[in-house]
Amino acid sequence: MGICRVATSVALVCILLFSVGVSAGESNHRYKDGEAVTLWVNKVGPYNNPQETYNYYALPFCKPKPQLQDEHSWGGLGEVLQGNELINSQLDIKFKVPVPKSTVCSQKLSNEDVQEFTYAIQHHYWYELFMDDLPVWGFVGELRAAAANSEQKDVLIYTHKQLDISFNGDRVS
Repeated sequence: MGICRVATSVALVCILLFSVGVSAGESNHRYKDGEAVTLWVNKVGPYNNPQETYNYYALPFCKPKPQLQDEHSWGGLGEVLQGNELINSQLDIKFKVPVPKSTVCSQKLSNEDVQEFTYAIQHHYWYELFMDDLPVWGFVGELRAAAANSEQKDVLIYTHKQLDISFNGDRVS
């Protein structure tokens, strides 16, 4: 009987210790109203070769707070081998709090920056973001015919991103 009581006591203590550590947040995918939700930028690469990927900031995207040190989130070995390098986007997103359309950052592109974006768009580069372990994909830009009956293409970079974030109770969905 004494061994059963000790085992039961140890089990109860373990359950209490583990339940005390449970809270809202990214680790358990549950959020409280107004709690920060992190959007992670991950990688970019050519659509026709998904194994060729680069860090998101390998392209000269502007950062909302360039003076801050990049905050990384490293997954397991599998994520590293897949080329994942999650970096905090520094966007101020709160759970269930609408964000009005606003300028996050702006920059003047150098000739070199223009060449990098042009190459990426001509090669159909896409990007990947993550919010609460949910992927978000998009293209860096597109090629459009300069004029009707023209072989020349205009290179257009997508400078605006609109995120429509849904929720289900206390979870991002």
